[in-house]
Amino acid sequence: MMTRRKKRSCSNQKKEEEKSERIPFDLVIEILLRLPVKSIARFRYVSKLWQSTLRGQHFTESYLTISSSRPKILFTCLKDCETFFFSSPHPQDLSPIAANLHMSFPISCPSNICRPVRGWLCGLHQRTTKGTTVTEPLICNPSTGESVVLRKVKTRRKGVISFLGFDPIDKNFKVLCMTRSCIGRADSEEHQVHTLETGKKPSRKMIECDILHYPVPVEHTNGFSQYDGVCINGVLYYLAIVHGVSDDRYPDVVCFEFGSDKFKYIKKVAGHDMEILYLGRRLNSILVNYKGKLAKLQPNMPNNVCTGIQLWVLEDAEKHEWSSHIYVLPPPWRNVYEETKLCFVGTTRKGEIVLSPNTISDFFYLLYYNPDRNTITIVKIKGMETFQSHKAYTFLDHLEDVNLVPIWRM
Repeated sequence: MMTRRKKRSCSNQKKEEEKSERIPFDLVIEILLRLPVKSIARFRYVSKLWQSTLRGQHFTESYLTISSSRPKILFTCLKDCETFFFSSPHPQDLSPIAANLHMSFPISCPSNICRPVRGWLCGLHQRTTKGTTVTEPLICNPSTGESVVLRKVKTRRKGVISFLGFDPIDKNFKVLCMTRSCIGRADSEEHQVHTLETGKKPSRKMIECDILHYPVPVEHTNGFSQYDGVCINGVLYYLAIVHGVSDDRYPDVVCFEFGSDKFKYIKKVAGHDMEILYLGRRLNSILVNYKGKLAKLQPNMPNNVCTGIQLWVLEDAEKHEWSSHIYVLPPPWRNVYEETKLCFVGTTRKGEIVLSPNTISDFFYLLYYNPDRNTITIVKIKGMETFQSHKAYTFLDHLEDVNLVPIWRM
């Protein structure tokens, strides 16, 4: 009898010890939110509870919120018909930073890639079937390796232009697609929106566009055109020639609201001229998200000599009001500019203007210009040496999204 009591007592004591050593599940979640994406991918197989938790909206939104406080730099480049993705943290000082290879996706040309939206990107995927080349939008997540090809865009023409955006009201990703003739400057047609909802098939609907316009490519690479668009608070902005409004040489801005599926256009002000393509050694001009507002970066070129940067910030879209800021760069700028063909990359959240060389070399770097201090900082990027002489595209605000399974079924 005493033996049974002793055994029962030992058993109860063991259970109490196990119970006291168990980590509260809320604390486990807090720990998981601080782990890298690849670790989350492994832990979803621990149990059904973990799987449902890590796939749940609360966890994924919390992870994205934390990721948005520490965005990464994303690099893309083409090699052997694949687009490779690298990422690195933002620099904290002058020390070189390492770019780590994520993976590759079958995107025909990195110039086709829209800027990242909440960790996802949209590019154009080409496949040949029965002797015919078909171009389809491919949505991918470089952090997790997930991707999905949208069903063939409804089109009677060959040229397809795609932009990725996010509807903050319905909390859905959307892809705006339009078609245009591959010959000459033809207006966009067959406008359609693909809506991507969790666990559902992508839906597609044709929409009307009452603004006759021609989306303007900012660059041509290997037969592909690069269209510059940026999504801010559910509104997509891209460059376009608007009939009856725009100068044929310089574009205005067309905007598309993902919540209402409506197009609008924004006029530029006098002197607000943007070069559409590279001209000699000139910098390209791009749209950027400048402290939450739409802005344009363009070279300031008095007497056809680049001496600085001009920043146009959209202050009021309804009134078509822009503010202009011209920055005369310090002397080291001349040396860097003469030695390397630079491209605008974008702006940081602190308002720094970032540029980079056009192609990868043994000394690939990012150039940070601080307008407040009028200083230039150069940070070397390591880890992409095997891609020397290949063209690189850089994105500054890449977030890590932990949607780890195909969230859209074809």
